[in-house]
Amino acid sequence: MEPFYRRIDEDRFESTPATAGPWRPDAQHAGPPSALLARAMELHEPRDGMRLADVRTDILGPVPVAPLTISVQTLRGGRSMELLEATAVADDGRPALIARAWRIQRAPEDFPPLAETIDEAVDGPPEASTRIESLIPGASRAGYSQSVEWRFVEGGVGTGGASRVWGRQLIGLVDEEEPSPWQRVLVLADSGGGVTFSLDPTQHRFINCDLHVALNRDLEGEWLQMDAASRASGGHGGIVHDVLSDQRGRIGVALQAMVAQDV
Repeated sequence: MEPFYRRIDEDRFESTPATAGPWRPDAQHAGPPSALLARAMELHEPRDGMRLADVRTDILGPVPVAPLTISVQTLRGGRSMELLEATAVADDGRPALIARAWRIQRAPEDFPPLAETIDEAVDGPPEASTRIESLIPGASRAGYSQSVEWRFVEGGVGTGGASRVWGRQLIGLVDEEEPSPWQRVLVLADSGGGVTFSLDPTQHRFINCDLHVALNRDLEGEWLQMDAASRASGGHGGIVHDVLSDQRGRIGVALQAMVAQDV
């Protein structure tokens, strides 16, 4: 299977059909390009003993399934923490996504654990017979839907806005590269609204304009558990909140601001 992206040169990437989202074959799911921006920030002037702590991606419009040019800059340097910014620009010159991340100095290995952050092992993903390829009724089964695997533990699409589900990406992010833990998380975390979808998509729209992920430690392995809840308030808007875990325990949280509309 082809990866989400093929490198054209150092900062330019071809978007493969695997990036296509559930609604249009020419528009990307926001998970892969968010991970592509994180990759750029991880590679930008790296220093030993530093890690990404959080990544906030703002979606500036539809991301075309077309070449993307990625740029990175340091907004605030420092010895123990630095603020980075990465932008994905489409071929027409339009910025499609922009992300900021704090890169921080790693904690000492013997740093005393706080009570609420002591790892508690969780059961791994259930058997593959529970795999669901397309989360949203009426959505495309091509592209991104075929490039990730979901296994529900509780809830599911149309069951009330809350789900606990394991997921993993089935293909690489960039050709001939192993995805980093941060890249694996971001490919999946943008699907928080999808794994809790409880509305008729022909009648209602529930789409995110951003994705904010903070991790207290890196993902171990390829599977990510999302304990996700969608909330919407008439006359206002909505959010999706996810608690993220691997098989050793909780690793962080994700938050999305949602636009809730009638079609």
